[in-house]
Amino acid sequence: MQLSFLGKTYTASTPAVAATETQSTVTFLGRSSRVKQFNVTQRQQPTEELNFMGRRYTR
Repeated sequence: MQLSFLGKTYTASTPAVAATETQSTVTFLGRSSRVKQFNVTQRQQPTEELNFMGRRYTR
């Protein structure tokens, strides 16, 4: 997905989300449903070279 912020464009990536149904059930407003457990894969942020008040740093 191509996004832009303050005139700079960047590509956003969405992490993979896996949903696993558990054996637990809940009732809300008279309706029963099974509880799901969500597992999100961790991702590394790319390093950036930034400039703040004349000093360069890496994030």
